[in-house]
Amino acid sequence: IIYNELFYAVEVKASLTRSISEPSSENSVRGAKDSFVENIIKNVGLIRNRIKSEELAYKEQEVGRRTKTKVALMYMRDIAKNELVKYVENKIEQIDIDGILDVNYIQEFIEEENDSDFPVSINTQRPDIVSYYLLQGRIVILVDNSPFVLILPAFFEDFINNVDDLYQKSKNVTLTKIVRYISLAITIMTPALYLAIITFNQESIPSQLLRSFTAQREGVPFPAFLEALIMIFAFEILKESDLRANKVTGNTLSIVGALILGDAAVSAGIVSPIMIIVVAITTISGLMFSDINMINALRKWRIVFMLSSSLCGIIGIGIASILLIASLVDTKSYTKPFTYPIAPFNFTEAKKNILNRINISKDKNRQKILTNNLTKSR
Repeated sequence: IIYNELFYAVEVKASLTRSISEPSSENSVRGAKDSFVENIIKNVGLIRNRIKSEELAYKEQEVGRRTKTKVALMYMRDIAKNELVKYVENKIEQIDIDGILDVNYIQEFIEEENDSDFPVSINTQRPDIVSYYLLQGRIVILVDNSPFVLILPAFFEDFINNVDDLYQKSKNVTLTKIVRYISLAITIMTPALYLAIITFNQESIPSQLLRSFTAQREGVPFPAFLEALIMIFAFEILKESDLRANKVTGNTLSIVGALILGDAAVSAGIVSPIMIIVVAITTISGLMFSDINMINALRKWRIVFMLSSSLCGIIGIGIASILLIASLVDTKSYTKPFTYPIAPFNFTEAKKNILNRINISKDKNRQKILTNNLTKSR
């Protein structure tokens, strides 16, 4: 507005961000119900609301020649290792791209040397998870316009454990963790084990059970491996379609898909009932994991195990297991071993984190691999 040769500027912009709501991809029974949004300032506020220490560092820079996106690094100055902070900072400074639209862009740039199928960083919508890992000595990356936050480094055990375990009695968590490890084995090996038994190693199961399997497969026109592959791909297509469909269409898709893949396929003699059970158990066990990169890695290794067992039976499963272990041990998570504390083995950390959850009042030390400040009271 021009008045008496003076210029008056009035700001009339509106807020373009949504309000804080419950996380859409990470359910919590007893934990906090707030989640990150597409505004980096609000996201930082959610973290600072939980950690009010002056040692919580915040470093911000613009990345992207055209988008000039705010990318922030957060860590605890007195806990996180300086060499790891410098390593991540240098990786971000080297990014040269037109635009950064999501935290996944940053993830791909800083993980460019990692060829593993398994994720070496954690994506989360929950501020309580971020706060928990910050106090362990992890580094957090926030990107403006992204409701997900990146936590690094991540170890294999982080995808088995869950921060929600902290909201349960420590003695009851052991059974839950055992169930998760069993689910991991089931979702990778069950189809392969069935193929090995039905194709090569019939002597490894009781004769009555073998006759039942053979009777159920009578009339099925496909070999066992092809039958399993068709059903697994059909279930994966159904799951992907359900994720991307709206709620009304998704419910219809689930009902119709279940009817077609279940009753109709068996009635038509395309697949055997036991194969439906095997694939269903495999799929349900895989739902124990929420990280999409972990799910994709398990999907790939499931196929590898199936191929090995269809060629060599039980021996093939052993060979695939060796390959899987070698791949995990060879993986580095931002210069740290991905399989810690199993390899390299640390008895204290393994006892505390693998199957048990130590009582919070007795958990006095942090992981040595992440920090030089080991005592939690300091």
